[in-house]
Amino acid sequence: MSSRQPLWLYSSDMSLATRTSSPERGAKTYLLTVLGELVAPDGREVWQENLVGALTSLDFSPAAARQVIARASQDGWLTSKRVGRRSLMTITDSAWGMLHDGRERTLSFGVPQQWDERWLVVALTVPETQRQIRYHLRTELAWLGYGSLGNGVWISPHTRYEAETMHLLSSNEGLADAYVFVSETPLRHTPRSIAREAWDLDALLARYTSFLERFEDARPKEPQQVFTSWIELFTSWRHFPLFDPELPDSLLPTSWPRSQSRALFVELESQWSEPAHAYFRGLVTESGGLSSL
Repeated sequence: MSSRQPLWLYSSDMSLATRTSSPERGAKTYLLTVLGELVAPDGREVWQENLVGALTSLDFSPAAARQVIARASQDGWLTSKRVGRRSLMTITDSAWGMLHDGRERTLSFGVPQQWDERWLVVALTVPETQRQIRYHLRTELAWLGYGSLGNGVWISPHTRYEAETMHLLSSNEGLADAYVFVSETPLRHTPRSIAREAWDLDALLARYTSFLERFEDARPKEPQQVFTSWIELFTSWRHFPLFDPELPDSLLPTSWPRSQSRALFVELESQWSEPAHAYFRGLVTESGGLSSL
């Protein structure tokens, strides 16, 4: 896990039901999934028509698809060059690295972990005038699995991320007085009560429940339906690392649904991956061009 993961990899949890209120945001979210799961694992180049076709298959208009691809180029994710009358898009070095790391995090997320019953604790104070730094630290600490106990005290059961924590704090000016230390469980509180205080487990439970309800009975049959379902599955799952600190099972309520959700993700991803990839590769062929590079 890296504290330098970009927020845009996990920035929103858009679905087909809610994205109409922000079509550009929704298209951008799905474009990231397409780039991270369909393009980056096999290389860096893709025809623009493939990307447009993927987004229009998800019910975005061709104009909206082209606009979000152009915005991705402006943001430094993609470069393009003309090949005849067509555009060949290339994932930039920086974007490819971040997509690769994000994909690894997505695929490994939810595997049960053992806990050594120690906490990694950060105590820091950020001046009110440095709100941007405060927001950045909150986001990055959450990415590293920290929860807040209030008054500038953050706590995580993942002691193995001490180095990443130190790098995060040392890279932000004005935090020389931040304290980082490893602690045993406080005597006045049980580990589960600490977890309940530091993290919003009710909201997280609702997120898992929604994921299970959404995909447990999904049975797409047509190629486009399988493609759409696979993209939505991956998009939903890749957002969990931002919201779920991967607390050990011993800190969670009984019958916690993370393992069940991961099992469902692995099962459906295995079933839908090959036909989804085939559908994506065939998008250019259908428009009269080459299907591969």
